Amino acid sequence: MIKDKFDLTGRVALVLGGRGVMGSRFCAAYEELGARVFSADLPGIQHANNPTSANIVQLDVDVTKPSSLMQLVEDLKKESSRIDILVYSVTAKPADFYKPFTECSLEGWQFVLRTELDGLFLITREIGKLMEENRSGSIIFLSSIYGMVGNNQSIYEGSNLDQVHLGDRADKTSRIYSHAVYAAAKGAVISLTRYLAAYWGDKNIRVNCISPGGLSHPVENAEFVRRYSEKVPLGRKAGADEITGAAVFLASDASSYVTGHNLVVDGGWTIW
Repeated sequence: MIKDKFDLTGRVALVLGGRGVMGSRFCAAYEELGARVFSADLPGIQHANNPTSANIVQLDVDVTKPSSLMQLVEDLKKESSRIDILVYSVTAKPADFYKPFTECSLEGWQFVLRTELDGLFLITREIGKLMEENRSGSIIFLSSIYGMVGNNQSIYEGSNLDQVHLGDRADKTSRIYSHAVYAAAKGAVISLTRYLAAYWGDKNIRVNCISPGGLSHPVENAEFVRRYSEKVPLGRKAGADEITGAAVFLASDASSYVTGHNLVVDGGWTIW
């Protein structure tokens, strides 16, 4: 039966960014469907306010430090001889993330690339070796609609996103912008997805990515939500569980013939 295709019993999943809003939902869904789940995130990061299971193993990692990632891999090898599902759901926002492009620092640019690309490269390389040995695996990256289309800067006028996501770290500015490095990193993720899908196809390792639209956030101001939603055919932002369904599909045998794909979950944002 088709529902059996979604069963993850016996699979082992590793979710980088597993204590974040989306990562924690992915972990909970995989565990609910029978997988053994390892969640890895920054030391000191508390689990997002989402229900989770005590069976999910919480591990610490700093993806900007190669030594931390390599230690994570060594620790995982002691716990399991295989990783069947790898998810990279990690993002970073430096203090100048919402500044105009001409005021953005090289340090902020490099910090995002270390987090979103260097960390992805290293953990995928190492877990890919395990998947090669087992001749099986599903790798899922998180990209964004802004890895596909240009940023619509007009929706940020009057927004409070800098305070929502950066708080006291935010560099004060009269108007906020979406950082160019986010688009650069997310576009690279989509390209790397296609490269690795071709590279690992003969090893039965599937590589896909998800490009979500904007997620609902309880403290975003009404002006930003209105401006954003007006650009979406479905007329609203996404809920985290609407992205989770895509992550379940790509991890499971329901997508056994899907690789190199960018699964867009954006309410129609990118159709026009």
